[in-house]
Amino acid sequence: MKKTNLDKLLERYIQGQVTDQEKMKIEAWLDVKKTEEGTNLVLDDAGEEKLFRKITANIDNAEEIRSFRPRDAAERAFFRKTWFRAAASLLLLIASSYTIWHLVAKEESPQVFVAAAGIEKVILRDGTIVWLHKGSRFTFAATPDGERTATLRGEGLFEVAKDPSRPFIISCGEASVKVVGTSFNLKSDDAGIELKVLTGRVRVSTPSNTAGIVVIPNEEAVYRKDLGLRKSVMERDEAQTVTARTDYNMAFKNTAIKTVIGRIESKFDVDIVLENPNVNDCRITADFTDHSLESTLLMIRELLDIDYTIEKSTVTIQGSGCN
Repeated sequence: MKKTNLDKLLERYIQGQVTDQEKMKIEAWLDVKKTEEGTNLVLDDAGEEKLFRKITANIDNAEEIRSFRPRDAAERAFFRKTWFRAAASLLLLIASSYTIWHLVAKEESPQVFVAAAGIEKVILRDGTIVWLHKGSRFTFAATPDGERTATLRGEGLFEVAKDPSRPFIISCGEASVKVVGTSFNLKSDDAGIELKVLTGRVRVSTPSNTAGIVVIPNEEAVYRKDLGLRKSVMERDEAQTVTARTDYNMAFKNTAIKTVIGRIESKFDVDIVLENPNVNDCRITADFTDHSLESTLLMIRELLDIDYTIEKSTVTIQGSGCN
């Protein structure tokens, strides 16, 4: 069957080749597809083309996309398409992963981390990854109602696990940083904070600006007690600077699976076992940046003929790969 424009867009979404605005709109529609009503929503060819135009339009219309419905009974089940099913699976995985974390978090004490030397990586209970700079102190806890709260003194690169229903709030002295599923670099000291956003949206609030400001990708915000809160466009190559010496960048172009596996093992502190060594001969082009371990594996499963199981810190991959 010939791929529609929407099929191709969703394929680019899986490979990390859409704009931040397109990604936000696609995930807004996927949020609808997770609901009981949404799983029954189907689109005919005209409906798919209309949704494609809405997603790629250069306007902020996410709410309009969430309310988009086909006018007529559709002739084919859009939700069953391969790329759409893969994308929706990622969001369902996020929801189920949070449920498990939420039940465990209520029983555990706050986590406290201090980076003694160089840049040290920590993986939190909810799957969030933080690369802390030397001398930084970071705490993480879950409130009884499941809210994710943290404090930071120093500097860290954050890749926050996505969960729209449970914001991640970091207190930095007078300033507060509130995110959902976002990646950013944050520096906090006595004078204030410096924030550089890589993906997603971050809201920064202060005592004099309780409503706060929203900071989007490639923007930075600076708060100083004597100067207040302001934001600006990040300098060129700043993203590369703040992600240097970390495993944050997970974009691959025609890369051997053997290399990809090594990077996944390093980032998520897991061991990956291939039941079929021939999988090492496969090559892929994909962007797994800002994705959890399981969503990364799901995306690889859609690109190759493989499946996987996870047991504690060991991932076993089965299948023929690209043969």
